[in-house]
Amino acid sequence: MKIMVTGIGGPAGRTVASLLLDRGHSIVGVDMQQVSLSGCKVYIVPPASHPLFLEKLYRIAVLENIQLVIPTVTEELPILASEWMKWCDIPMVIGQQQGVFDANDKFLTCEKLSNSGIPVPKYLLPSQVSSPEDISRNLGWPCLSKPRISRGGRDIILIDVKDWPLISMLDDRYILQEFIPGTEYAPNVYIGKKSVVIVLEKTKLKDGVVGNALEVKRVNAPDVADIAISAAKALNLTGPMDIDIRRRNDNTVVVLEINARFGANIRHAKEILDAVLEDFRV
Repeated sequence: MKIMVTGIGGPAGRTVASLLLDRGHSIVGVDMQQVSLSGCKVYIVPPASHPLFLEKLYRIAVLENIQLVIPTVTEELPILASEWMKWCDIPMVIGQQQGVFDANDKFLTCEKLSNSGIPVPKYLLPSQVSSPEDISRNLGWPCLSKPRISRGGRDIILIDVKDWPLISMLDDRYILQEFIPGTEYAPNVYIGKKSVVIVLEKTKLKDGVVGNALEVKRVNAPDVADIAISAAKALNLTGPMDIDIRRRNDNTVVVLEINARFGANIRHAKEILDAVLEDFRV
């Protein structure tokens, strides 16, 4: 197939493109800046927030006779899920609009999963907190602050009680979460004609106890696999997903967030990509 990969300069986009090239597909990449990747033609496109983003993407897809589009940039997902099929009938590997929208907002993710009986960390919005005691009672110290809408592990901060003034400065574009110090996993999931899940354990994190995974390994963790599939179905999501899950001290697991796209560690879970290609093969 001739496949377009968005965000081809990012960790997920570059890895997906490389794996597709290994499988003999022809790849056209797009990114906000110039990217060099052997074997790929790359176009520069504006950010998803730009009014011409969709038109530019559509024109490239038509010009290059693209047969399948794989988005890998979080910021693009809501607009592509809601608008792409209004522009053309070129298939795109993306979930349904509402599920993608809910997964894109970490507060809505927690709300929807919690209401569906899926365990998540305790959480609050900054507007629901007025004192350090509120954190002590409802989340515990230390706690996490993170943007409700962001990409990967950006701007996640571990906050201790002495740093209370940081919380008092946050608005509801952020979410506060209970910090769970146990093992963190990144199950890669695909829900399509069949469900596939590969559990990866994060063995090294960028910022020590939080942040993106620098190293992972495949593990057999049936409870993590089960909750990952349940969480995806609770949001009515299909397509590829990169889900963050942690294990409590009592050995139970909770869902931290869901990324409705391929993750940066897809090289360790190639079966997910193979399942996607099988469903979209033309």
